[in-house]
Amino acid sequence: PHGRSQYHAMELVLERRFSRGLQARVGYTFSRLMNNGAESGQGGDGRNGGVQNPADPLPWILSDDDTPHVLLTGFTWEIPGPDGGAMRHVLGGWNVSGLLRYESGRPMTVTMTNDLAGLLFTDQKRPNRTGEDGLADFGDFDPFEDRYYNPAGWSNPGPLQFGNAPERDGDVRGFPNFSEDINIFKVFPFTGERKLRFEAQIGNLFNRTVYCNPASNWSNTNFGQVFTQCNTARSVQLGFRFDF
Repeated sequence: PHGRSQYHAMELVLERRFSRGLQARVGYTFSRLMNNGAESGQGGDGRNGGVQNPADPLPWILSDDDTPHVLLTGFTWEIPGPDGGAMRHVLGGWNVSGLLRYESGRPMTVTMTNDLAGLLFTDQKRPNRTGEDGLADFGDFDPFEDRYYNPAGWSNPGPLQFGNAPERDGDVRGFPNFSEDINIFKVFPFTGERKLRFEAQIGNLFNRTVYCNPASNWSNTNFGQVFTQCNTARSVQLGFRFDF
């Protein structure tokens, strides 16, 4: 009953209503989400219940679901095709619609081996931030060779000491999420009520790879490594429907 949250945002929307076959909306949101209670995040990785200081179990901090930048585009385009002639029935009347989403990564929680659990009943200990950049300079990330984190960004606070690394670090975020889904269809009319509809649904159009959060225990040798992909590969579904 003591949990609370606060969300502030600025939203810009550009909309084109149906004109010359095109309808589209582009929205950008700049936001900040703070709370001291429930989280969803990517779920199941133990960060939601982590308490370092039992005397302050509900600190007012950045939310695990904070995504400061979100760009979302939805559009529908009815392609007119050539004027008149048989080719108009072949090239005209196609409908292309899509949903494109680009958003920041979520803030991360970096922990370390907990030597306080038997004394203070904590279930999380965090290292100190050193002032160096916590993200490694890896260029195009390769999960088989690169580490997402720079271990020099943290240090050991010493035995039985709390670390000053934030529970959710806005300067050390997970991977951004980019997705593009497209739908294409066309109706070929015949005589009377007969018509044929062709449709193609394409998920993850550019076959992007979005990785799950890297290993975040600073004390482990796998710190900063990535083992899992969090989205699905490109999928294409084709369909035909004949109405009569």
